[in-house]
Formats: sequence, C-alpha cells, structure tokens
Amino acid sequence: MRSVSKRFSYAFIGIITLLLMVFAGAVILLDSAKINHELEARLESVLKLAKISLPTPLWNLDNDIVNNFVEALFLDESIVFAEVVWGDEIIARRIRDNVPQGADGGFSDSGEFIDRTSDIFYEGNKVGTIRLTMSRHSVRKEQIRVGGMITILTVLIIGSIAITSLVITKKYITLPLTMLQESASAIAEGNLDSYIDKSGNDEIGLLARNLDVMRGSIKELFLKLNASKKEIEDYSRTLEQKVLNRTRELAQSVEELQALGEVSQVINSTLDLEIVLNSIVRHAVALSETDAGAIFEFDEESQLFTPKIHFGVSDAFARSLNESKITRGDGTAVGQATDTLAPVQIADLSALSDYPLHFVLEEDFQALLAVPLMREKQVIGGLVVLRKRAGQFSKKSVELLQTFADQSVLAIHNARLFLEIDEKGRELELADKHKSEFLANMSHELRTPLNAILGYTELIVDGIYGEVPEKISDVLSRLDKNGRHLLQLINDVLDLSKIEAGRFTLSVDQYSLAAVIQTVVQSIESLAAEKGLILKVDIEPDLPVGTGDEQRLAQVLLNLLGNSIKFTEQGEVSVRAALLEDNYIVSVADTGCGLSDTDQEKIFEEFKQVDGSSTREKGGTGLGLTIAKKIVEMHQGTIGVESEPGQGATFTFTLPVRYGQEEERS
Repeated sequence: MRSVSKRFSYAFIGIITLLLMVFAGAVILLDSAKINHELEARLESVLKLAKISLPTPLWNLDNDIVNNFVEALFLDESIVFAEVVWGDEIIARRIRDNVPQGADGGFSDSGEFIDRTSDIFYEGNKVGTIRLTMSRHSVRKEQIRVGGMITILTVLIIGSIAITSLVITKKYITLPLTMLQESASAIAEGNLDSYIDKSGNDEIGLLARNLDVMRGSIKELFLKLNASKKEIEDYSRTLEQKVLNRTRELAQSVEELQALGEVSQVINSTLDLEIVLNSIVRHAVALSETDAGAIFEFDEESQLFTPKIHFGVSDAFARSLNESKITRGDGTAVGQATDTLAPVQIADLSALSDYPLHFVLEEDFQALLAVPLMREKQVIGGLVVLRKRAGQFSKKSVELLQTFADQSVLAIHNARLFLEIDEKGRELELADKHKSEFLANMSHELRTPLNAILGYTELIVDGIYGEVPEKISDVLSRLDKNGRHLLQLINDVLDLSKIEAGRFTLSVDQYSLAAVIQTVVQSIESLAAEKGLILKVDIEPDLPVGTGDEQRLAQVLLNLLGNSIKFTEQGEVSVRAALLEDNYIVSVADTGCGLSDTDQEKIFEEFKQVDGSSTREKGGTGLGLTIAKKIVEMHQGTIGVESEPGQGATFTFTLPVRYGQEEERS
C-alpha cells in the first residue's frame, strides 16, 4: 500500500511536476510573446503617430517641433533610440542613457531591440524618415522574474505533494493552480480586470498575489501609456493650432508688406496724387478689414478739411462728404485726431446722438478710425477708415493705419513740391524768355548806333572830311579797333539771345570746307603775326563739297582760332581738316597755357571763362565757345577739347558732310 501510494505519489508528483513545468514554460512563453507583441504594437502606434504629427513641421523645417515630439516619445521608458532625418540631414536624434548598444554601435533589430523605420509623407511627397528602437530589456527582466518565481513555486508544490496526500494535493494545489492559470490566461488575453483568488496564505496564494501585482503593473503601464498618448495627441493638436496661427500671422504680415511695397511703387512711379491716394485708401481698407475709407487734405488758409479721395462709399455719401465743413477740434473723428495729434476711434457711432456727420450713420457705418497726417509737426490732413459693424479697432489696425498715413503724407508733400516746382519752372521759363528778348532788343539797339560810329570813324580816317592830323588818326584807329571789338561782343550776345529764343536758324547751302578754313586763316593771320606766332594749316586734299551754313561754320572756326591765339604767348597755332567716313574732322591746336579738368567742364558754358575775375588779363564775354558749340550741335555735330595745364589745348569738332540732305531724308 505504501509502495503503491509512494509509486502513485511519485507518478503523480512526476506528472504534476511535468505538467507544472510545461504550464510554467507555456505561461512564460505566452506572457513573453504577448509582451513582445504589445511592444511591437506600441512601436507601430508611435510610428503612426509620427506619420500624423511630423509631416507639417518637416515640410516647414520647424526643428523645434520635431525635437519636442522626439522628447515626448521618450516618456515611454521602452523607447531607447529615436532619429528623424530630412533628406541627408538629421533633424533630431536621442539615445537613452545607460542603454547597451549592439556590437556595431547601433540598435539593429535583434533579441535585444525592436528597430523600425518609416517614411513620412506630406501631400504625397516624402519629407523625411523616422527610426525608432524599443528595448526588450524590461521584458527579459520580467521573464526572468516570473520564471524564477514559477520555478520556486514548482519546487514547493513538488515538495508539498510529496508530503501531503492526493486529496490535499488536489484540494489545495491542483484546484488553486487551475484557478490561477485561468486568471493568468485571462490576463494574457488582455482582461486585466479578471478575478484572482488571493485568499490563500500558501505559495499558491503568494503566486496569486504576485500575479495580481504583475497585473496591476501592466494595468498601470497601460494607463501611463494611454495618458502619454493622450498628452502627445493634445500637444500635437495644440502645436498644429500654434503653427496655423503663426502661419496666418506670417501670411498677414506678408500681405501688409506687399501692400506697402505696392503703395511705395505707386508713389515713386507717378506724381498723380489721385492715383497714389486711391491706392493707399484701397490697401488701408483691405488690410484693416473695414468697408470704406477717405483721405482729407487740410487747408491752412480756410482751416477746412477737403476730401481728396474716398473709397467704398455711395455717390450720395461722397457728395455729402464734399459739402461738409470739417475743421480741427470739431466733433468729427478727423477733427479730433488732428486736434489731439493722435489716432481717434469711435467704436459705436449709434451711441453718439450728437455726431456732426449724420449721413455716416445713414450709410450704416457703425465704427470709424481716424489718423492725423503730420509733417514736421504740421497738420496736412487726415486718413479715415469706416466699418459697418461696431467694435474697437485692434492695436495692429491702428499701427497699420498710421503707416499708411505716413505714405499719404509723403504723397501729398510730393504733389505740393511738384506744383511748386512746376510753378517756379514756368516763372523761370518766362523770365528766361524776357531776358532773351531783352538781350536781342538791346543788342539790336546798340549795334545800330555803333555801326554808324564805326562808319563815320572810317570816313574820317580815309580823309573824306579832310586831312586828319597824325595824333588824331592814331586815336581814331584805336577807336575803330575797339569799336569793332565791341561790335563783335554785341553780335555774340545777339546770337546767344537768338539761340535761346529759338530764332537762331541755319542758312543751308553747299560749301567748301577748305575754302572756309583758308578765308578764316587769312582774316586772322595779322593777330598771330602781332604775337609772333606760327600759324599752320593742314587740309586733307580732295575734300568733298559739304552742305551747311558756311557763314556760321566760319564763325565757329574764327572763334576757335581767335581763342587759341588769345591764350598762346609763344609757339604755334594749327588747324587741321580731314574726312572720316561721312564726317568732317576739324581740329584747332595751340601751345598755350592749357586747361585743367575743371576748366574743361565749364568753358562751353555761357559767360564762363578760365579766369573769371574782374582783373583777368584776357578780355571777352565768355560766349564764343558757347556759340560755337551751339552752331556745331545745330549741324548735328559734336565738339570737345583735350588739354593739360601748360601743354596747350586741342579743340576738335565733327560735322556731317551732308547735313541738309540727311535732315530731309529723315
């Protein structure tokens, strides 16, 4: 009996032991697989969350949001590595401290880690990649702990079975273990609220309590995970809202900058005040989200505000506005703003029964904002926007309207300056015309009696009125010479006045340039001989016959040669003429005192000479080169000078050979 009982006990113990070992192994494997599966599911959930939360920040390259997201992921202690890549650039990376890595220094997918990588898309376009790694370390610890406890419990059970009877084994071991297995299975299936009998005080009761502790830990872990997930979702929603708000603010700022740029472009591209102010009012109304607007100009003399432009109002409203008598300090918004020199807003017009402009309410406007237009502490007008709903205007709207007010001030100031300049220009043009007419008339009046004086002087010198004593004859010769010089000066003034008055014309005909040069040289040889200067002439042979005003061209040569002789004390003066394609090239060179760069810029100006002082040694009016330049340019030619101080000067002018014919063809 004893042997049978013992054999039965041994057999029963062996069977029970085997069953317990199989059961314990199954529980451990099932529990481990379940936890691994849950870890992988959690990792996949995090990847899905990343695909939802990261596309917009990666598209906008908002690294702060990406880093915050990665930080939030590490609330889950199982996550040991996270990396977000944009293109070839790592945007965010974090590795949990004190976590052993693989042999290659990374976190490859192995028994130690679960490693997953997923692409992130924004509107069908790949914008980045996220890589996440979870550690199985916590699972292994739990497996070791549970396995150890089950092993101990199995040993205890085997010992108890050896001591107790089959009934006790069945009542106190088999039945509790069965109940415990059912609870463990329920927990393994995810039913964390299943019943666990913890009433026993033996090893099975301890195992039940440990199982209950494990269930509580798993339940708490799931609660934390859900809470973390909810926090991440809430943060993601808040972050998205912040991004949307910031994007909206940036879009509005861009719109404001574009509007200001368009207004500045209009101001710089036109002087039409109506066009500029209309652009300002339209943009001010659009960006301040109002319905209408107007710009007033202040008249210092009448102390009244005149509407210059209005937008978004009816014709009847515009007529009433034009007929209004708005002054500084009256009850209107413009009057108050220009009186206090600060923006004034009326949030609810219907609450003001005594508002002076009753037609504003009749047009259904409920609120308005007025900003004074100031320049150098002086009021020049006002800018007003109107809205058909009551309420305060934001600080941003007030600042924006002040910016447009500054633009309006600039436009009005530019328009006033343009009117002043235009008026001054007309006055100067009229004065210049009167000057030219005066010079022409005076030159003509002076030249008539001077010609008579020169004529009578010549008759006296020629002895028409009898023999003249030698002393008187010398005086008369000097009188004749100075009189002719004066006549030349008067002729220069008369020519200049004709040019400025538009009455200087060319008498175009055929001429020989060589003959013109020879004639001028012969007339001026005596002046060169008096100063002991050599006068050279170099004319290219077979020059073609030209067309132009021969007399005026001779005047140009005479002025240039006379000028060179006057400013040359020794050496030579030369004149050269050649043909280059269809143009004459004529140059007059001397060995005189030369010209500085500054003097070269002003010698062709009216009444300008190198020595402009009243004690200058050389005479003249400073008109010779000016008239020569005018004549050359009227022949569609050019004239210039090359010189250095002390090295002489070379004046060169070009003329088209067929000036008259080219003009007719054109």
